[in-house]
Amino acid sequence: MKKRILVLIWLIAGYGVSGIAWGQGGQIQFQFKGVNRSTHVEALVINIVHDTAVSEAFDYLKTSKDERFNMNGPVSPIMLGVRLNPTLRNTWMPDVSSMSKSYRSYNIPDSSEAIVIALGITKDNAKDYRYRVVENDSTELVKWSPISVFQQNFGAEKPYGFIGKFKAINKQLMIEVVNINNYSIREGVIFNWHVNFKPILSQINIMTPGPLKTYMYPTEVKDPYPTYFNINATGVNRGMATKFDKETNVPLDMSFTVDSISSITLQFKSHPAVAYAIYLVKNIGAVSDTTNISNSFSNEIYPISGKFFNQPGKYELIIQRVGPLNPLKKWPEEQKLKIPFVVKPPPLTEKKVAIKQLIPYTVATLCGVAFLFFMYRRQSKGKLERAAQDKQMVSLKLRSIRAQLNPHFMFNALTSIQNLVNKNDIAGANHYLSKFAGLTREVLDTGNDELLSMEQELKILDDYLQMEQLRFGFRYEIIADDGLNIANIDIPAMLLQPFVENAVKHGVASLQADGKIEVRIMKEGKDILLTVKDNGKGFAINRHDEKESYGLKLSEERVALLNQLYKEQPVSLHIDAQTTGTVVSIRLSNWI
Repeated sequence: MKKRILVLIWLIAGYGVSGIAWGQGGQIQFQFKGVNRSTHVEALVINIVHDTAVSEAFDYLKTSKDERFNMNGPVSPIMLGVRLNPTLRNTWMPDVSSMSKSYRSYNIPDSSEAIVIALGITKDNAKDYRYRVVENDSTELVKWSPISVFQQNFGAEKPYGFIGKFKAINKQLMIEVVNINNYSIREGVIFNWHVNFKPILSQINIMTPGPLKTYMYPTEVKDPYPTYFNINATGVNRGMATKFDKETNVPLDMSFTVDSISSITLQFKSHPAVAYAIYLVKNIGAVSDTTNISNSFSNEIYPISGKFFNQPGKYELIIQRVGPLNPLKKWPEEQKLKIPFVVKPPPLTEKKVAIKQLIPYTVATLCGVAFLFFMYRRQSKGKLERAAQDKQMVSLKLRSIRAQLNPHFMFNALTSIQNLVNKNDIAGANHYLSKFAGLTREVLDTGNDELLSMEQELKILDDYLQMEQLRFGFRYEIIADDGLNIANIDIPAMLLQPFVENAVKHGVASLQADGKIEVRIMKEGKDILLTVKDNGKGFAINRHDEKESYGLKLSEERVALLNQLYKEQPVSLHIDAQTTGTVVSIRLSNWI
């Protein structure tokens, strides 16, 4: 069995081209639909089989699992096949839309013929199909007719519908096959025997800045010219062009000043089966550059924004047929349409002014500048002073809240010691007092520090949890991401302490050995996420008037003040209290 050749065609948005075809000697081309298994991108696949084994086109429906595509079948059950002259190369043309379908298109630069077959049409189903042939998108050479010829050539296993052999020098033919019972089942192909693909320009329309103003929609502006006009109309084109090529309608001396044009709209003769590319050659000073404005377009109208020529210099638009495979393919000069133009600098107004006339204006200007500078400096100084005062006030409030948190923390610890004494647990009370003394020293030593290293903060938390563990017997865990340099990252002091106390008191105290507290420090991009999690029964978040929630209320006020002090590094607090546990999350944004 001879080897088949598979050609992948990606559906690339923005290029206006969804199919590519190459002339391949001794081969017949079919078009299939598929999905790439690794990328899940929809694609059209050209299935090219040798003209001695046309039935192998059906084998592609049985693609093995180790190949790259999941096949969805041919583009239609008609399975239209095309055979070209084996010596042809570079027959690439864009697909042509026909309502909801796209038809393949081929360029045949010589006088050879094209053979079209319908592998999916047999004698049994031929009554359901009709075909037609249209010349130059205007004349119906063959009206909708039944398919009456069947052949079994090219190594076919059974007879197929033979549509015909076609040749039309310097013309274009469209062969279309349709199911008369279901119009959505149709497939077509277009052949182009033209040899000259130079774009045919209908007109160049110019849009100038300002409100839209044409002779149909005038404005009250005194400007006698419309803002949107045909450059070839010398009566309204503002003198931008006076000479034109009689054959192409291209202006030969088009020029305009910088920013006087918003866009240039090129209008071409219809060319649905030919894709063009547009390049802009710039010569600005001693620098020459080429910009690809469009890789491929098939529309009759193409607008070009003024942003492409917003500097004085010499420019040239080059419109040419898109090359096979490579959009930068160089075609012969006679196949290109060139539109030169010049962008001029804005006009200079020359006025002779006496020095004596300039002196008063100069003095007034200098005085005005000096006065504005003085006012600006005064205003800026006032803003800086107010900002410093606001910052100092926020810092004082933060210290006040911190001062209230420290006694609150110590009172809770003393209460725990008292409970141990009441239970006559002297050894436990002594051990607890020893831990409490060390912890109190650390808290007092850092009492005036608004920020502590993450390492110090976690040590204080660890000492506190060890103390409470002696009393209640719960388990705890403190985890910090390996990527965090906890010794060199500062965070607000005692930020987690009230929430850890709350987790002990309202979360795990009653669970004893079944209780668990988890403190986790995580890095998320430039943010630091701090979480305190317990498996207690939760608590009412909005009951701030109760004494038990005093530390929580102070912490919320502290977060609000921190956001005033660190506006570029906001702090957010979220508490999720459920019957199965509580999770407190604090995010320090842009902290790393």
